[in-house]
Amino acid sequence: MHATNLYLDLSFLPLPTLLGLLCLGYWASCVVYNLYFHPLASIPGPLWWRATRLCFIRSFLSGRLVRDVLKIHERYGEIVRIAPDEVSFADEDIWQAALSGRNPLPKNPTFFTPPPGQANGLLTASSDVGARIRQVMMPAFTERALSKQEPVIQLYAGLLVERLKERVAASSSPNQQAIVNTVDWFNWFTFDLVGELAFGESFECLENAKHHPWVDMIFSSIKAAAFAAVTRYYTGLETLLLQIIPTAIRKRQMEHYTLAVERIHQRMSAPPRDDFMRPMLENNPDFKKMTIPEIEATMSVLIIAGSETTATTLCGICNHLVQNPTQLKQLEQEIRSRFQSDKQITLHAIQNLPFLNAVIQEGLRLCNPVAGGLLRRIPKGGLRLCGHFLPEGTHVIVNSTAMSLSEKNFHRANEFLPERFLPESMRPAEFENDHRNNQKPFSLGVRSCIGKSFGLAEMRLVLARLVWEFDISMAQDKRLDWNRLKTYVMVQKDTIEIAIKKRDREHEKS
Repeated sequence: MHATNLYLDLSFLPLPTLLGLLCLGYWASCVVYNLYFHPLASIPGPLWWRATRLCFIRSFLSGRLVRDVLKIHERYGEIVRIAPDEVSFADEDIWQAALSGRNPLPKNPTFFTPPPGQANGLLTASSDVGARIRQVMMPAFTERALSKQEPVIQLYAGLLVERLKERVAASSSPNQQAIVNTVDWFNWFTFDLVGELAFGESFECLENAKHHPWVDMIFSSIKAAAFAAVTRYYTGLETLLLQIIPTAIRKRQMEHYTLAVERIHQRMSAPPRDDFMRPMLENNPDFKKMTIPEIEATMSVLIIAGSETTATTLCGICNHLVQNPTQLKQLEQEIRSRFQSDKQITLHAIQNLPFLNAVIQEGLRLCNPVAGGLLRRIPKGGLRLCGHFLPEGTHVIVNSTAMSLSEKNFHRANEFLPERFLPESMRPAEFENDHRNNQKPFSLGVRSCIGKSFGLAEMRLVLARLVWEFDISMAQDKRLDWNRLKTYVMVQKDTIEIAIKKRDREHEKS
């Protein structure tokens, strides 16, 4: 009778109120389940992050997710729950557990799904398809291929230096010092170079000292992909939620892909040349090993992967160098004492310079361009990782940033101290216990970065040429805290200005 009366009472409620109560009840039951009965309930994390996905999404859309999750790790430990069905790992054992062997954890399709109408490429393909595509592409990314492409890399590094010299010569400051935005110059260098290596033609950014329209589209494309991924957390609502993404951002993403496809087909109809596309065209009869849609999808992403990531790391390294004059001086001494002429600065000559390599490794530790970590998902049947059983479908972050900035892993973790990566015989004793082996900025195993050799070669050459030719320093009142930059899986760079002037060789002699 009591139940009947209750039913009658509820039936007289206005329909919107009744629906609201039902939704509230459903939401409350989900929260209770997520906090106390979910298979991940034993993994620590902030209450509301464990209770609902909304905290994660709000942090992600604001660009603060990397910083927020880092704070969660600092408070709760190396393995934390950052959403009802998502776990972030800063335990270095996760590298082997999740990414080594022939069957690493699959990429998270929430983030690695091509836009509507586009095929899967190397970045988004399943392990089997990715291995097939990688096998086709690999001849273009070997050490032998890098050696053959050195004249092209040297050409654009030289053009970068010449354009910067012109800025210095045109300076009206008393000491002929020019202020340059490294974001522009390094993006122009990497974008021109990847255009030449991928399609056989530069975008002429360095030549004209201005952006090609495509450069402006690149980060918009990355941001659009990140925003679209968030909608996939809510199955069935993706199409509706996609409409919330600003039209301008979605338009830029499509324009990027359209321009990429246009360049790809121009290259396919051009005479043979030795570039990244050659193996896809010559060792791929009738496009059976790698289809044309797969080439289009892969090469459109390669433009981003081959330009934005390297440029971002170079910006971060220079930002830290000008804020740390002692380390900058040590790099200058290594380069300037080794070479008598810029012609001697070859890829082979700089490959094993200890402090230059240490600077790059420390730069990658503090300024990893993919600061959001490696995003994976637990396959069917579930899996035990680092002592925890994770049910199928669980989202996993291999959190390289949290590992890198942990005081447990690195002495004075938030400081730029390349000395920690010097060879053992040269390394200061204070860094003896640093966990250098947890640094894998190019990932690990069969899905590691195919362009690692090229990226490292470009960074070595640009940094060596820069400190050989110029005295660089921090622009007045232009100190930038790298950790405050926003991240949408990849770092969104602000203006990063440095001061450059012609190297004072007379002062060096005295």
